[in-house]
Amino acid sequence: MKDELGARMKEFYEDALRLRLPRGGYVVVRVDGRAFHTFTRSLERPYSRTLADALDSAAIAVCSEMIGCRFAYGQSDEYSFLLTDTERGLWFEGNVQKIVSVSASVFTAAFNRAFPAEKPASFDARAILIPQRSEAAQYFVWRQLDATANSLNMLASSQYSHDDLLGKSTSEKHELLHAKGLNWAKEPPDFKRGRMVLRDGNSWTPNLEIPIFTRDTAFLDRLIP
Repeated sequence: MKDELGARMKEFYEDALRLRLPRGGYVVVRVDGRAFHTFTRSLERPYSRTLADALDSAAIAVCSEMIGCRFAYGQSDEYSFLLTDTERGLWFEGNVQKIVSVSASVFTAAFNRAFPAEKPASFDARAILIPQRSEAAQYFVWRQLDATANSLNMLASSQYSHDDLLGKSTSEKHELLHAKGLNWAKEPPDFKRGRMVLRDGNSWTPNLEIPIFTRDTAFLDRLIP
């Protein structure tokens, strides 16, 4: 009876919502911090190196677990992982529920080990299927453009109030920073355009000086199979 009941539960209920990714495409798993505006409220502004290092450590933990992982790109409170098909197939045979749940849980556990806080952080994850290689590259261009916009806003917000910045264009924000003797262009590279975790032999290491993807198109071209 137990085996029959188990088979019925799996067939009619568990498997009903089980989605599998098709083989041969490019899969991006993006892990995002949950309620990080509140979580990071007490951290230094505009940029916390301690927080960024902990995010990198968490990304390395996921890369080390993720079969078919090619690299990871991080900015703000998120990390995006590119994974592709391998000779052994997709990670977890393309089971979306397992891919996103394990990615989020491994990232969360590793982050909280690296960044102990009074209240632990939590992260969610989503899987994105991209059929074309060129579009996979454009995904990371998009995230880097978002990183650039975020970093300027973070720097400006560390000096001016929300009301001061309301409706200000990018060039106007730069001018406001110059008025206080600050130059966004001189900020650390990873603050301005994000960072990556790349494979180095049998290990994974962070790279904090990645290029601007739209200028050095060969960089992503070398990384995406």
